[in-house]
Amino acid sequence: MSTVLQVFVYRPRPGQLSHFMKNVAKGSKIVHRDGGKVRQWNTATGGEPGTIVIGIETANYKTYGEYAAKLEADPEWRAFLAEIEGDREPAADLVSSAMYVEQPVG
Repeated sequence: MSTVLQVFVYRPRPGQLSHFMKNVAKGSKIVHRDGGKVRQWNTATGGEPGTIVIGIETANYKTYGEYAAKLEADPEWRAFLAEIEGDREPAADLVSSAMYVEQPVG
């Protein structure tokens, strides 16, 4: 069983941190309901200073597929995406995204 982790790195725009965090809270509720475990980190050193990292974890590829199908079909998620993608002045910019699969140690 290999955990699947999607990672999104965002840089909030000046003066927009609270707006971005409201978006994160709203999106996290939907993602959690559809089967993803959301975690969030602030960059402390290295990497991309001033960024916020959002991780969405699922237990394995099977649960990732189930979660992704639910999310894609979720009308609340689609409305949320349309809302944030339609912002003329987004609260944050996506710096990078990646998907990681846990590898057993030893």
